[in-house]
Amino acid sequence: MKQSIFIYLKRNGLSTIQIVNKLFVSAFLRHYGIVPRNNILLQEFYIKDNRQEEVILQDFIVQLNVNGCTYSLEELTQLFEFVISPSDRKVTGAIYTPYYIRKKIVDEVIEGLTIDVLRKKRFADISCGCGGFFLTIAQILHERCGKSYYDIFKDNIFGIDIQNYSIERTKLLLSLMALLDGEDCNFQFNLYVANTLSFDFSKIGLLDIIVGNPPYVCARNMTDESRELLDKWTVASAGNSDLYIPFFQIAIENIVDGGKIGLITMNSFLTSLNGRALRSYFKDTSYNIKIVDFRGYQVFHGKRTYTCLFFLIKEKSATVKYFSNPSGSVQDQDFNYEMFEYCNLDSNRGWKFNKFQVTRYIENVGIPLGEFCKTRHGIATLCNKVYVFQPIRTKNATFIFEKNGIEIEIEKDICRPIVNSNKFNSDVDLNDIIEYIIYPYFINSLGKAEIIDEEVLQTQFPLAYRYLKSRKDILEMRDKGNTNKYPAWYAFGRSQSLIMPKYKLFFPKIANRPLHCVICDDASLLLYNGISFVSEEKNRILLLKKVLESNYFWNYVVANSKPYSSNYYSLNGVNIMHFGIPCFTQEQIKILLSLKSIKEVNEWLRPFYG
Repeated sequence: MKQSIFIYLKRNGLSTIQIVNKLFVSAFLRHYGIVPRNNILLQEFYIKDNRQEEVILQDFIVQLNVNGCTYSLEELTQLFEFVISPSDRKVTGAIYTPYYIRKKIVDEVIEGLTIDVLRKKRFADISCGCGGFFLTIAQILHERCGKSYYDIFKDNIFGIDIQNYSIERTKLLLSLMALLDGEDCNFQFNLYVANTLSFDFSKIGLLDIIVGNPPYVCARNMTDESRELLDKWTVASAGNSDLYIPFFQIAIENIVDGGKIGLITMNSFLTSLNGRALRSYFKDTSYNIKIVDFRGYQVFHGKRTYTCLFFLIKEKSATVKYFSNPSGSVQDQDFNYEMFEYCNLDSNRGWKFNKFQVTRYIENVGIPLGEFCKTRHGIATLCNKVYVFQPIRTKNATFIFEKNGIEIEIEKDICRPIVNSNKFNSDVDLNDIIEYIIYPYFINSLGKAEIIDEEVLQTQFPLAYRYLKSRKDILEMRDKGNTNKYPAWYAFGRSQSLIMPKYKLFFPKIANRPLHCVICDDASLLLYNGISFVSEEKNRILLLKKVLESNYFWNYVVANSKPYSSNYYSLNGVNIMHFGIPCFTQEQIKILLSLKSIKEVNEWLRPFYG
């Protein structure tokens, strides 16, 4: 329904926040047959005495009914969170949190509180969006404590959001909630439009409980303001911090001793490079933490986000409690937490809770994989659709390929073979997936790749030059148009992996089965969209292939790597580089390389991995 309503509004030019809010509020009030008599805010968004708006409203109500609208506050919250432009959603990280998740979090943080204590608690959501958590909290306080919504909004609820329209919609939803229960008055809200990273919390004082769903924004989609403000927070000092990371520190520093935090948030901080400072912060403060890790289960359907429930009590603890919950179920379920002592957790390598003892043993075997052999990520043209092609036929000195139904002819001497190593998740033949890439570089006397001068390119490779020139406008859109730092407009977006060592061991970035690695000894072959181990020593690569295709490596990946949906796991460096490679003798290497089957390799490796 959400998508259909979004398309309807966009198609009919109903895109301003004001009219969208009016339509939603009025439609819902009409459904319940309620007219706000005293609430000035709701009156402002209630359509009446305007014939043009009335016609639009009637048609909008038809659309809601056709799409099966149930007119619940939960559905209105969902629609409010969704009907934001896609660009805004990238920047703010707004995602609707399902009711069952909100209920579980709120129940957890208020567990054991008496009615007298509960009615005095000060709750906050410091990235509140449209106020879903507040609906859950207000309902519980109203039903259990008998407090009026007026008093709850004034005394118990505090919210911050960077978007004015989110705060406005939070006020509308809470006002509707109260009106539906008979409270028709003007409310006093503690809701602030502000960037949480720089908000002055002295305005509201220390809080008892903070709940919420911190924003899902990666570094490249962050506003310049937020990117600069990250420097204020210790936990954001490792790598390119995602926006959700400082919200842990902000929450902890703004609750009372003994206060509680309950979040649904990304689970990447457990092992990611940019989570190192956060893990160190948790270890240094040593507060009482519980984590329910959803692993590869996607709570937010249709969103490629992998999450966990995070609970903290601001009191000292020697342990972290962890529960792996890949089913995603939270209703009527007891979480059988395992306990891990802070002193045994490695903030640098990552908090690897699954098969903890086995993992520690394997990571202390021999040499870490990251030290045993170097890796190379693929080239980064930032516009593969222009550079990469599959020939449909060849001539003596040229390739011919097709782009957008048009045949293009390119000189062979400016092309290099290239492979997408992600295709090696299945048993494919290397020759079947080789493509070609236009490579506007030459290798200088120092063995470095250097861009071909434009005049030389035009003279020696006129076909390639003409083709690239026809795509110049597309190439200049890379890096958001900031291509003036490139050595030439036709240069690749990044200079990584322009030259590769002779021996390469290809494998995908993600996999859902034990690895199928492919070795190549063609020094000219390049790589994109994947990873490769590289070496000038053939035996090192041959040995590595045996180990990486073993069950020992795959079981390590399943236990410790970042999980994705459909049982896929990440094979990026941070997830695998601490796997131990035994220090084999020359005789042992000879034996290992002579083994033919995976079964033989697994059996032979058993003593080395315990």
